[in-house]
Amino acid sequence: MNTVSEKTREYLNKKLLECQGKLTKLKRKRRIIKTCYIITVLLSIGLSSAVSVMATITVPIIIVPILSAFSAILTAISARFNFHDKKAQIKGLIEKLDKIKAKLEYVISCNGDLTQAEYEQILKDFTV
Repeated sequence: MNTVSEKTREYLNKKLLECQGKLTKLKRKRRIIKTCYIITVLLSIGLSSAVSVMATITVPIIIVPILSAFSAILTAISARFNFHDKKAQIKGLIEKLDKIKAKLEYVISCNGDLTQAEYEQILKDFTV
């Protein structure tokens, strides 16, 4: 028969694994976005430099506005990769992970003496 402490421990372990999985996915996604951001910024800078060089030499007039427009588009895309929101999400998940770990340590330290009220409070704290 599962006691309240065992149920709570199982529940918290499940939440811990779930939170760790989300954190891993979010970090991977942030790393990809950061790479795309850096690439678009470097391409934008390179195109802007090319436009300024081409403006000083004789090239067909249509090339300069096309490259300038392409550079502006890349700048807009790089601005879209703003990843402050992802950083805040990662911080929130880390805090939740720490909270789950602390509760799990508390449940283990109770050594089977967890009350029904404490069990219900823990469920309430981590129910989404």
